[in-house]
Amino acid sequence: MTSEGPKVLYRYRHLQGEYREWTKRILTDSVLHFARPSAFNDPFDCKVHFRPSVSREELKRKHVDLVRRYMPELNRAQLRAKVASDLKSFDPEKFLAQMTSGLQDAIDGLGVLSFSATDRNILLWSHYAAGHTGICLKFVATDYTPFFGLAQPVDYIPDCPEIDLLSHTPDQQIQAFLLTKAIDWKYEEEWRIIDHDEGAGNKVFPEELLVGVTFGARMDPEDKEAIAEWVSGRKTPVQLSQASLGSGSFSLEIEPYEP
Repeated sequence: MTSEGPKVLYRYRHLQGEYREWTKRILTDSVLHFARPSAFNDPFDCKVHFRPSVSREELKRKHVDLVRRYMPELNRAQLRAKVASDLKSFDPEKFLAQMTSGLQDAIDGLGVLSFSATDRNILLWSHYAAGHTGICLKFVATDYTPFFGLAQPVDYIPDCPEIDLLSHTPDQQIQAFLLTKAIDWKYEEEWRIIDHDEGAGNKVFPEELLVGVTFGARMDPEDKEAIAEWVSGRKTPVQLSQASLGSGSFSLEIEPYEP
């Protein structure tokens, strides 16, 4: 995040079916779930694709680099012999497919947690909060905030990123594929925390960083009571707010919740 004053990030949730218990755990136990990229709803999201115009000679040089990196025990003569043997049956298309598959496996083994920079987008409320019947969580996320301060913005572009197998490092490639989406998704204003170490799964966040919960404009009163009860046990206060439909415009108004 940038350090121009306090910043916050939002996460939309709903209480339908099995998701009710997951939402409750966020509020009572300060637990958030990092998902596997392969589970995302956008089939283009986090998919590996390399620039197809790489020449055969360039791919050969990349192969030499890989042999040198992953077989450092070989001396110069052994390296030359290994490379010469491999290149006799070198298939550029197969090599590129193997590189693509390997990087895709690496990406699919990571954990990703998504947020939005806005709590007033009517599409986000519709898609991720079950038609405005769910909630929107508000988290502190400055540059200096643990956990949420690790979030990075997603870049939205009209075409797939121009990733070069040869000039971009594996880390640069992974970052590009994880933090780039089709421009159609720009309305989400998404930020992501990427867990490279532990991958997908549940992780506990500092309790004091959840500072607000906004009720959807069509939320059931009984669900509001349940949410209020769940957050009442937290050690740090959580501001409850209510979203309502704007008057005369396609917008949302958010005000303090009054039971």
